[in-house]
Amino acid sequence: MHQRARLHEAMVELAAERGCNAVSVAALVNRAHLSKRDFYKHFSSKEECFLATYDIIVNHSLRGIHAAIEGEEEWRERLRLGYLTFAGQIADNPEAARLALIESFAAGAGAVERKQRTGRLFEALVAKSLAPADGSPRLPRLLVKGIAAGCARVARARLLSGDPRQLTLDGDELMEWALSLCDDDAARLCGLGAAGAAPLPATAAEPPFGDERAMILSATARLASREGYATLTVPRVRAAAGVSGRSFYTHFDGVADSFMATLEVLSDRTLTAAEPSYLTAEDWASGVHRMVARLCRQLAGDPDFANLAFREVLSPGPEADRWRSGMVAKLAADLRRGAPPEQRPTVFAAEASIGAMWGVIHHLVVSGSVEELPIATPVLSYLVLAPAIGGAAAVAAMVAPPAKARPAAPRLSSRPPAPAVVGDPAGFLGAEEGGEGDVGEQWREVGQ
Repeated sequence: MHQRARLHEAMVELAAERGCNAVSVAALVNRAHLSKRDFYKHFSSKEECFLATYDIIVNHSLRGIHAAIEGEEEWRERLRLGYLTFAGQIADNPEAARLALIESFAAGAGAVERKQRTGRLFEALVAKSLAPADGSPRLPRLLVKGIAAGCARVARARLLSGDPRQLTLDGDELMEWALSLCDDDAARLCGLGAAGAAPLPATAAEPPFGDERAMILSATARLASREGYATLTVPRVRAAAGVSGRSFYTHFDGVADSFMATLEVLSDRTLTAAEPSYLTAEDWASGVHRMVARLCRQLAGDPDFANLAFREVLSPGPEADRWRSGMVAKLAADLRRGAPPEQRPTVFAAEASIGAMWGVIHHLVVSGSVEELPIATPVLSYLVLAPAIGGAAAVAAMVAPPAKARPAAPRLSSRPPAPAVVGDPAGFLGAEEGGEGDVGEQWREVGQ
């Protein structure tokens, strides 16, 4: 086997065993039975080797899916074939899938651009699968992005659970979920909008003097959101917090521990602030939409927290994976718990929908468009509601008039917030371009 190929294989194996952050050049050359001199003939760093390996895995997957759906005229069958191919690839090589779908989140800044490109390519495949016979776009582009993100969420969940072969058994449920989002009513999302949905300014108060734990959390949030998780050190955090090293270690084991605790506190605070929007709606669906809308406004008005929760959270490694996966599962459980029995989504649909919503928010934050989150509210609400109540009812819930407070309802403590939506000046709710637009270009790249 060629030296470069042996290094790629070693990267896949070691990243699956240890996590990408724990892989070293020494470990790679030992596993590949090469010398460091051999390694540096091909790569300048471990990071370059990781990204090259990532590209090989992704391109192989895309070409396989493309080949599976090419020539199939019926769009539902194209969607089914594409998913089954994707699931089969993961089941056949879970280590490679783990590198691309999980370890890449912890691969640093260099992987962000790669993942964005990969996301666009997979979305182009989804858009191609959904397109009617004339090739015209079927869905708004953020909705396509959400479907791709929901599928990725399910795949990551199966990999993290150690049961990747379950993906092939999930096919029918995933197809039902995806098809529920392809309702003709999705076209109505482009027309939704109302004035008065400006971002809500952040209202975080200074921690009380003397509460050293709160002061450490505040300093961690401030440093990580503005300078990045990678810059955090215990001396920097305790200096910013004005506490001693002994005091820091009384509360936390290290910066990863303080960072994850910061995320817990800030996310709980954000969701608690959003909850009244749910409780003041007359029905569950309208309440969910209002929570989604308010959460979007809160994140748009607090880009520091949005950056922490959707960008910097990728840095700490396994702890972040567990937090992110746990948050999606918790929000999905809360969504189901708050729904009336006749409208309650299945466990699978709830997790896929929350994963889809999370993926769209992540995209807007990472791409520097966090201020556009209120505009994305209709699509985010639709992703959550349509699989449970249908497209028409989901749209109706978004345009329902303000209602009186309803009696005590099941607590939905992890769902997004309130008001209406603005227009769509950036075109986020517009359909994908079929020829000259970004997806058209990316699709041609997949087929090459």
